[in-house]
Amino acid sequence: MRSLPKGGGGGNFPTPMSQRSSRPLLGALAAALLALPAPARPADPPPSSKPMGLIVSADLGGGGQLGTGSAYDPPGIFELEVGVAYDIVFGIAPQLTMVLGMAPGASFAIRPGIEWFIPETPFYLRAAVDASTQVGYLAWRWMLFGAGASLRITDTLGFMAEFDSGFPLSGGAGVPLLVRAGAFARF
Repeated sequence: MRSLPKGGGGGNFPTPMSQRSSRPLLGALAAALLALPAPARPADPPPSSKPMGLIVSADLGGGGQLGTGSAYDPPGIFELEVGVAYDIVFGIAPQLTMVLGMAPGASFAIRPGIEWFIPETPFYLRAAVDASTQVGYLAWRWMLFGAGASLRITDTLGFMAEFDSGFPLSGGAGVPLLVRAGAFARF
């Protein structure tokens, strides 16, 4: 019965490290591997290609007014809102939105306000003053406070959903309860 050779160069099969000619070859191979370029990582985009802070949004909203007076009946609301905001610093963005009311009748509203995009989260808070033509002329209607969440598809495009409520600023207006959803783009 024949036994297998033990390591260390004994037996019929010499190990590569036991030969003097293989040591310089292994050193050259190691140096060549270290000299190879590392896999390249994509470069970060230059700061000029990232969104600058301009936000354009469009959404549909609906809801109602609790406790409305005769000038604001019926209490149901359905509207299209288009807005623009500019992220100044720390997620604070003054905004101006235009609203086309489609129910309870055709009306127009303007909503200057401010948004705070909470850093490192998809959530934001909003405060706005609403002036509407729902009573036949432009008059202050509500002070709105809202909260929302956004889902960013890319650095530029995304979707949002928001809930707004507040208190009336004129007699006959009710307490607003509004839900809206839409899309936004950051430039």
